[in-house]
Amino acid sequence: MNTNMESHEIFDRFARFYDDDYRGEQDDIEAIALLAAEYGDPLLELGCGTGRVLVPLAAAGHTISGVDISRTLMDGAAHKLAQLKQASRATLVQADLRTFDLARRDFAFAFCTSNTLMHFVTADEQLEVLRNTWRHLRPGGHLFIDLFNPDIPRLLAINGSLELADQWVDNQTGAEVQKWSVRTIDLAEQLQETLFIYEETFADGRSRRTNCPFTLRFLWRSEAELMLRLAGFLVEDVWGDFDGSPYLSESEHLILLARKPLST
Repeated sequence: MNTNMESHEIFDRFARFYDDDYRGEQDDIEAIALLAAEYGDPLLELGCGTGRVLVPLAAAGHTISGVDISRTLMDGAAHKLAQLKQASRATLVQADLRTFDLARRDFAFAFCTSNTLMHFVTADEQLEVLRNTWRHLRPGGHLFIDLFNPDIPRLLAINGSLELADQWVDNQTGAEVQKWSVRTIDLAEQLQETLFIYEETFADGRSRRTNCPFTLRFLWRSEAELMLRLAGFLVEDVWGDFDGSPYLSESEHLILLARKPLST
């Protein structure tokens, strides 16, 4: 995160829209659940948001900790956990992913999905997140990172364009919501400046607009693998999608599976 995003304010703006934005997104949850069952507990989510992934894992009986910079987002996760019989299995911590310091250092599996690592907009900051995660894993512990694949033709095709990205009806307010997006690419700096615009229209004719600007720093495959090695990890696999398919030029995702060595 750059200095303008170290505060939680930008992410707090997303909170009202977060769950609707990700409605129907299940592929990463299913993949992470399978890996969690294989690697065992305890689990650590980097950037847990409103608990989209964390809550179903807790409901399945896993012991899990979630870290996020936004208290407003995590309030959503806390509310969902309160409805579960297994809520005591989950711990929520408001902290920066570069510097969080949890009491335990025995996590078996850490995961970072939905491009969360890319919100840190320099290579040094991304490396800080990876090194801090490494410190919290047990020897032999695993790490899963989900990034978007920087498909240059698509990035250039949408550069500077205003797109209607999604629309839905808010079940709580009854408002019709339109989500617009504008993305601007700086290939030299590997940055995508993004503006999400949420326009709500209420039944009584009122309207409200919420602007959510943020920056993502995308990574190339070799760069991401090297960064993991510099953080102390062994890279075990690279996927192009959540079904474990190989990473290809046309893949939608760049997913990396890494492991902390048994001896360091």
